[in-house]
Amino acid sequence: MRQLAVDYPESNATMTADVLPFWRASRGPQGLLLQGLGVLQGVMVVLLLAVCGNTANLVLARATGRTREMGVRLAVGAGSWRIARLLLVENLVLGIAGSVVGVLIALWGSNALRAVPIMSTQFPVRFQTSVNEVGLLFAILLGTICAVLFGLAPAVQLARVAPHSVLRAGSAMAPSGGIRHVLMGAQVALALVVLIAAGLFFQSFQQTQDADPGFQPRGVLLAAYDLTGRGMDGAESKMFAERLLTRLRTLPNVEAAALATSIPLDIHGLPARSFSLEGRANTDGTLDRSLSNTVTPGYFTAMGIPLLAGTDFAELSDTTLPPQAVVNDAFVQRYLEGGDALGRWIAIGETDYRVAGVVRTSLNESFGEPPTPVIYLSYRDRPSRFGEMHLRTKLGDETMLAPSLRHAVREVDSALPIYNVRTLTQHVEMNLALRKIPAQMFLVLGPMILVLAAMGIYAVVAYSVAHRTSEIGVRIALGATAAGVRRQVIGESLRVVLAGALVGWALIAYGYTQFLRGTLDPVVFAGVPLLLLVVATAACWVPARRASLVDPMVALRAQ
Repeated sequence: MRQLAVDYPESNATMTADVLPFWRASRGPQGLLLQGLGVLQGVMVVLLLAVCGNTANLVLARATGRTREMGVRLAVGAGSWRIARLLLVENLVLGIAGSVVGVLIALWGSNALRAVPIMSTQFPVRFQTSVNEVGLLFAILLGTICAVLFGLAPAVQLARVAPHSVLRAGSAMAPSGGIRHVLMGAQVALALVVLIAAGLFFQSFQQTQDADPGFQPRGVLLAAYDLTGRGMDGAESKMFAERLLTRLRTLPNVEAAALATSIPLDIHGLPARSFSLEGRANTDGTLDRSLSNTVTPGYFTAMGIPLLAGTDFAELSDTTLPPQAVVNDAFVQRYLEGGDALGRWIAIGETDYRVAGVVRTSLNESFGEPPTPVIYLSYRDRPSRFGEMHLRTKLGDETMLAPSLRHAVREVDSALPIYNVRTLTQHVEMNLALRKIPAQMFLVLGPMILVLAAMGIYAVVAYSVAHRTSEIGVRIALGATAAGVRRQVIGESLRVVLAGALVGWALIAYGYTQFLRGTLDPVVFAGVPLLLLVVATAACWVPARRASLVDPMVALRAQ
């Protein structure tokens, strides 16, 4: 850049450049994926914590059952460190084995993901995914760390057992449910956070599918051409565009035909231009910026974008009118505060453009974007060597126009190939596909974490019931009914579930309203906790029913 500034000071003296990694580029499909993938990474961390919570509960339960064994080991001379080391090694083996299985599943999943196209088009788009050495090492290291951390508590607990107390008791020590209840409540909180996030994400995707893009995708055929290698100047490029449009507009069943350098909702985005507007000056002397697209007359008709004020561009052959611009309503609202834009001058580079019309604001870069200012310029004033042909049909399937389109282009220039022939609907679906991927993943991860939460609740309640058999037997012997026992077991468990759900609900509600500025949707924020409560009740029912069937004579005789 420095050398260019020296060689061409008039045009390059103030130009700078930044070298960025692709994922940080301002344009491109990565921008559409970053937000969804970031949320998914957070969900995967929560999923890992849920699995670790289940594992910790199982380890604690097993540790309680081995209290007498460890008491005997300590009594015959084993040191506390040796006991802790034994348990940590057992957990470490379990963690490494789980990591290896996870890596194998990841390899299979990576291959499966490559085999499934994001969307079926003339050239199917697929993900290029792989599991490399760094990923393998990270997975194994993470599994090892989790195994050590979640095995540390039971290892310390058993290493500090008093041998004489355990041996005198003659059985395992009565388990303390405090830690397990905390883990169960935390797991419920995490599950609720993920389920509500999944519901919000999927709901957003459904709303996106039904959103009005501001133009009419149905009935429009697209095709691209490129004259860059022909050595044409601006005048020759404009003459070619004029001949091409004249021929395309004579095709049967064509309602409108136009050219454009960019297409709304393209994964690469629209270019942005710096400009100054007549009657508006920034106090710091900087220029404003707006998205831009260079189009031909008839573009707004072909796209189905309504003209709100003024007129369309002059024909390409017109030489009487000054350079023209058409702006969208978002431009008027932001830079003119809703005032009259017609006749205003916009300076872009060294050229001044007069605003000829105002069109309705439409989506430009992605679904869900806020109203974004756009300046449309004319091929007449800024001819381009490449373009996207837009053909709107009067009726019927727009794909039926493809053979006629190819034939018409050959008549204008027999050596010019056209490529990327597709419908505008397919083009829009490509943008939606990048949003559909995270939504589909949430559809898988949501039920998965719900099942994990149910398993965790069931394990804690079942283990608690198994160690309270004598207590339950005494209650039944003293007159407690089976229904009363079930209510007690389910009620005690649901209190923990409700406490965890309340914490999770508060966390996701606060984050959603404060950081994402969203409003609490009653369907998601009320329906998901209700679903989780139903699943938790079902998970508690089986061990509660087992508790209600305890034979008091058998339970008391076991004591």
